[in-house]
Amino acid sequence: MFKSYFSLVVALLLLPLAGIAEQKLVDVPVATAAGKTWSGQTPADCPFQKSDNITGISFTGRHAEYTGADTWYPSWASDGKMYSPWTDGTVNGLSSGSGGKDATTGYATIIGDDPLHLVVTNQAVYKSDPSPYASRYPCGSLVYNGVWYYGTYCLHPAGSVKHEGISYNWPWLGPFVGFRYSTDFGKTWTQTPCTPAKPLFGEQALKGEPVKIGSPHFVDFGKNMEHSPDGKAYFVAHGASDGVNRRYGYNSWITGDEIYLARVTPSIENINDASKYEFFDGTGWTKDFSKIKPIAAWRDHMGCVTMTYNAPLKKFLLCVTDGGNTTGKYHTYILESDKITGPFKMAQYLHHFGEQGYFVNIPSKFISADGKTMWLCYSANYCTVWKGDKLLSSPPGSKYAMCLQEFKPLNPNTPAPTPSVLEAYDNVARLATVTGSSVHPDYAVTGASDGVVDGFPGDISHEWATNGERETAMLRLSWKDEQTIDRVWLFDRPNTNADQITAGMLIFSDGSTLPVGPLPDDAKQGVEVSFPAKKVKWLIFAVNAVKPGSLNIGLSEIAVFRSK
Repeated sequence: MFKSYFSLVVALLLLPLAGIAEQKLVDVPVATAAGKTWSGQTPADCPFQKSDNITGISFTGRHAEYTGADTWYPSWASDGKMYSPWTDGTVNGLSSGSGGKDATTGYATIIGDDPLHLVVTNQAVYKSDPSPYASRYPCGSLVYNGVWYYGTYCLHPAGSVKHEGISYNWPWLGPFVGFRYSTDFGKTWTQTPCTPAKPLFGEQALKGEPVKIGSPHFVDFGKNMEHSPDGKAYFVAHGASDGVNRRYGYNSWITGDEIYLARVTPSIENINDASKYEFFDGTGWTKDFSKIKPIAAWRDHMGCVTMTYNAPLKKFLLCVTDGGNTTGKYHTYILESDKITGPFKMAQYLHHFGEQGYFVNIPSKFISADGKTMWLCYSANYCTVWKGDKLLSSPPGSKYAMCLQEFKPLNPNTPAPTPSVLEAYDNVARLATVTGSSVHPDYAVTGASDGVVDGFPGDISHEWATNGERETAMLRLSWKDEQTIDRVWLFDRPNTNADQITAGMLIFSDGSTLPVGPLPDDAKQGVEVSFPAKKVKWLIFAVNAVKPGSLNIGLSEIAVFRSK
């Protein structure tokens, strides 16, 4: 970014100061690293009543990310391990891609009881031809009594498609093909006798016809389905019942209108035999697929869906993604019900979760004994560039990976925590493109603007550390649109044995500069620099002096606030 860091610092020091700014110490906001509730209202046309029992969720700030692939749906087996599909990325150096005639779907074993310290291993891929469709992706996955049932579904047409000037990603949801199975936890497989041309439930979508059971996912009933009410395996699937006068891509891998429910007694003999399935028809169960009715409906808002039974709370939790036009920012919401067939009520609507979170599920293995602590498993942000907009990791840690995010359900007797000012809309640092003069290999420059004050010896994903820089270090924040700002907060790295900034300078795109005094060394406090409102498109924080012995100077957080 900078041709010569040292020469630029010298030149900037010669710029005139823009008056004397007010500087004061500011404490770290209480809710910075935990207790994040979600802003954004549920849309007015939402057909679901608000839940009386779960009035929202609060993220604790604990999160972990694994691999570089998506499509994770862990199933908790009797041996205590979890087994999951994956695709379109890499796991421990192995790649899988679900598009084209040579499409592969991945699978792996997840070992560990602590979501923060898991091992993803035994990764492998399996080839399955999607013809006559363009791709074949993983969906419903269940390990029960030592047998792994692994479902796949099709998409069409290929990849990114433009229609009336809008780009869509895999705009047509194809049929659910069927289940391959393994009796040795994925060492060997037997392919499903069903094919994309002759799928399990007979649906077709080569011309964009609506599909009801396109991408089903098994209800997570706990370890080896221990909480199934009748020994049957249930699955939910998003789809649509009509295609008349609809927008393009209304029924895709991530968009839909309705949620459907089916069940089967799981066995090798039954799993690929449509006559063994029952479908919810609105009042009861039928073997006639044509009579299937949705358990929930919200036109154009019901994309990929999963369900988990929270046994301690005796609640069925439905995680749904609204994929918009398939390539923009997504919305996720959680519905709850006492019954698997509903009616469902809104527990939490997560506007722009991720900001592009998808394939959201709640692994039953990580539900606490009292049911009051859970983890969301999801992937996010496959589309790294919007039209002039910036992709945010929201909540922090959301990325193209297997993401795990701890949360707690709220109820009327547990008031929501106060959101952090650093996570507020007024902090435009989170909207900026951030670049640095250097970055240590174990760190990321975006850690300085993620709304969280943390770092070594804590979570290093929340801070920026340079690669051996001291007085030459610089951080630049740039915005597509001009911002009117009046104050900046700066927090040093929290490692107190070294790496303290003792003097710096703010340089603004309007040509003005402001000096910054020493930053408190432990990051328990920061420095607030306030000034008359100014319009800028970028700013730079340049480090001028550091504590002797500093090795990798940096920031835990920089916040830039809009003028009120």
